[in-house]
Amino acid sequence: MDQEDINYKTLRKIQQQEKTFPLLTKIDRNFYQKFSEYLKNLQRIAEKEENSQKIKLFDDEIQNTKKIAFNIYELREKKIIQAALSKVRGGKPDLKNLLEIEKRLYDSLVKQIIVSREEILEQKLEKKTDVKSAPETGKKEKKSNTNAIVRVTQDTPEFVGTNMKTYSLRKDDVLTLPKEMSEPLLKRGVVEQIK
Repeated sequence: MDQEDINYKTLRKIQQQEKTFPLLTKIDRNFYQKFSEYLKNLQRIAEKEENSQKIKLFDDEIQNTKKIAFNIYELREKKIIQAALSKVRGGKPDLKNLLEIEKRLYDSLVKQIIVSREEILEQKLEKKTDVKSAPETGKKEKKSNTNAIVRVTQDTPEFVGTNMKTYSLRKDDVLTLPKEMSEPLLKRGVVEQIK
């Protein structure tokens, strides 16, 4: 599909390939720009047309073209989301047919998933520890911003951390841990550092 002009036929071909193959298919690196130019050209032709029947045909073609292009984007978007999930879960997704603009979406998804997992898992752990070991002073500890972000490599039995919180780690959990807790777990291979 590289360096091919965009028209209705090529759009249908790309759409079919995206539906058929589980990975992103190879398309022209300027696909979205070329699609935009093709659509503008159709609109210019329709505006100049005086025959009402031809105007109707052009309008139909414009609407159908937009639907196909949107479907292509949605199919690729779904594959990009799946690739980002795979990456966060330790996989190595095939990104060779990712366009530059799609790469930005992929990168931002990976970052957001990691941040969200971290926030959700920390909140879950805090709630669990609040029930099991309420602090004597009633004040919450301040979080250190030097905590390590780690991914759990194996299920672990419940234990009390150095901060007196109860932890129950499950494989593939992503969370932040204080340095004094993460170091021994890293040495034992229970967790691997993400950053």
